[in-house]
Amino acid sequence: MDISIRRAVPEDAEGITRAHLQSWRSSYRDLLPRESLEGLDFEERLSGWRQGLAESGAAVFVAVEAETRRIVGLCAVGRNRAVPESLPGYRGELYALYLVEEVKRRGVGRALFQRGAEWLRENGLIPFVLWVLKDNAPARGFYERLGGMLVGEQPIELSGRAYPEVAYAWEK
Repeated sequence: MDISIRRAVPEDAEGITRAHLQSWRSSYRDLLPRESLEGLDFEERLSGWRQGLAESGAAVFVAVEAETRRIVGLCAVGRNRAVPESLPGYRGELYALYLVEEVKRRGVGRALFQRGAEWLRENGLIPFVLWVLKDNAPARGFYERLGGMLVGEQPIELSGRAYPEVAYAWEK
């Protein structure tokens, strides 16, 4: 499978939304209630991605399958959204890194992460942080292999229930 990484454009919003929802449904199937995953609303998520793609000070990168032009992964980065007191000193944030199941463990996630981190460096948003569900062992292992340091923990509310999430940081 030949895949390229590029900066997303507004016309990518539908493909990003499809990849995002597919990734959530496969990656979180053992972590979140099935009803929550089945109830994810395409139009609501599409609206969010359209808005996100229009924001300045942030960037979205996509992994695109060459033959089909299908978006199979995405990485969104920008300024740290957290209250400064929660993790002081972290200027940037990797907001999202999602892959459809069939491209996992093929270097696509690493390539997207590296491109997002490069953008954060180019824009002076280093050091940076990302948040991941504490019980998401595969994702946590991936971020640890990329050199992430565990720097925080907080609850996040998803589908009316609190889940612990942890923060990983990169200094450079």
